[in-house]
Amino acid sequence: MKDKNPPDERVVYLALKNVFKGPNAMLRKSKAIRKMITQHKENSEVSNLVNEHNIDVVCNMAKALLVDGIFESTLKAKIHFPEVFDVSPAQTAEREASEIVAAVYEAEAIQGAVESYSQSEQNLAPPIHKVETESVETYRDPKQPSNRITRVVPSLFPVYLPLRTQHRVLINVQSILEDACFEFAQRNMPEILARNKWDCSEAGELNLWSSELLKRQADFLDKQDDVGKPIDLLIRSIARLRHAAVHRHCITARVLENFLLDAESFATLLGDTTRLKTLRELRRNIHQSIEELERNKHVLSSTLKQALKKIAVQRAELDRLEEMAIADMMKEDGEYQAFAGKNLEATVQVTSGAQSSAAASTEATVKDDDASSTNDDADAGLSEMWTHHDTGANGGRPEDDSDQTSQYTSIPIQTAAKGKSMATDEEEGANS
Repeated sequence: MKDKNPPDERVVYLALKNVFKGPNAMLRKSKAIRKMITQHKENSEVSNLVNEHNIDVVCNMAKALLVDGIFESTLKAKIHFPEVFDVSPAQTAEREASEIVAAVYEAEAIQGAVESYSQSEQNLAPPIHKVETESVETYRDPKQPSNRITRVVPSLFPVYLPLRTQHRVLINVQSILEDACFEFAQRNMPEILARNKWDCSEAGELNLWSSELLKRQADFLDKQDDVGKPIDLLIRSIARLRHAAVHRHCITARVLENFLLDAESFATLLGDTTRLKTLRELRRNIHQSIEELERNKHVLSSTLKQALKKIAVQRAELDRLEEMAIADMMKEDGEYQAFAGKNLEATVQVTSGAQSSAAASTEATVKDDDASSTNDDADAGLSEMWTHHDTGANGGRPEDDSDQTSQYTSIPIQTAAKGKSMATDEEEGANS
């Protein structure tokens, strides 16, 4: 099935450049190519590429790149994908600065080894300041204050070869130059060999040869133009090469190349064309390897930059979702507070109504009790009045009707009937 949206060749190259490297870059058969891609599907970049596009399309595009030799050399890849290897001016400036700092440190370390063979000088630590920060932006939104710790991206520069490789290269160059010095002395300075009892090239170390040649630098003035630098500086550089090899100082790839250039000049100074050719070929191979390293580092930096852009977009989206979640929480909390407040207000109103009803009922009961107490008091007062009337000035005898009627008229209206009944009872008692 044909992919309606085939991947960009650059994307395929970046995803598969670590799959088709070394001998695998020479693959051309479709079956072998498909097998290699399938074996590396655990790699996230390869897996994403295959999942987004079908395996057949990816294999066909990988085969086309392999046929063009794109995976064989980063130089070919740079020509085919120049934008992948672009380096910003800021990155270039920082790289140059890091190279200078490292070179100064290494020169001081080697000079210390030249001046002293003490244990403290031999145990110099690798330069910590060689790891600089690189201009890879973190793409944070300047409008949003952030309390995140800024992540420092380690720089991939300056370029260093593995110490094992560096040491073997320097030891090889040292041996070549010691052979050249011994043969030169055999032809031109046999007294040096006799005095020092050097009967083979291994007998005299390169730094000792440098000391002997510095005493005779006037003999090489006719070669000044051929070597391209002052004779004394060239010979001292060769001594530093020996100390870097012997004391295992970690040096940058650029410093290593400079040592190899000086080794070529030193072979020219001694007139050894055979070893000059060997050194030139060695330097050319090392230079190509260093360029491969540099271009790969540029690709990695470019890839990281693109990844950080995507991460920044994702981080911004996560920040937005976080703010929304917080806003939703605050909104729901406010709404629930309002809901709880309304419920509480309703409860308070019901309680207040019940209290008002109870108070009204209590007041009515109190009024009834007061009215009953008033009637009882009135009855008691009336009884007292009759008692006083019966035991008045007539010695307890009832008065005549006119007087009695007069007394009745003084009784309150609400008790008149009761008073009249009592008067009738008294009259009946008198007649009997």
